[in-house]
Amino acid sequence: MSSYVHLVTQVEGLHHWPNAEHPEQYLRASHRHLFVVTAQIQVFTHDREIEINAATRWMTGVLASFADTPVDADTPLDFGPQSCERLAARLVDALTGRYGRHRQARCTVTEDGLLGAGVTWDPAPAKASEPGS
Repeated sequence: MSSYVHLVTQVEGLHHWPNAEHPEQYLRASHRHLFVVTAQIQVFTHDREIEINAATRWMTGVLASFADTPVDADTPLDFGPQSCERLAARLVDALTGRYGRHRQARCTVTEDGLLGAGVTWDPAPAKASEPGS
């Protein structure tokens, strides 16, 4: 059995896909989404080992730091050509950097809470050295 904490945040942002082909070529232009992010981080105790409110505030700040433009309360964040997959991978890297690569971590980034992508980090078990290596 594996236990985890569940984090959710959202930010208004822009992004685009410069190499989009027909019929999705409209994605080449910068367009707005409400990026909804969920993350799960493995915990080993059942008593607030990772405090979810503080972790969510931290995760929201990290996500904002991935924008190509400075944070401005009057405009959406601009993530440039970063995909949901790329944002999820960067968040998993940040989560495991902060809380340890010995934990399972998963992150999903969706556009408007509907379509998106996710990344999972699963620590590899220690490998025994093989004969002759």
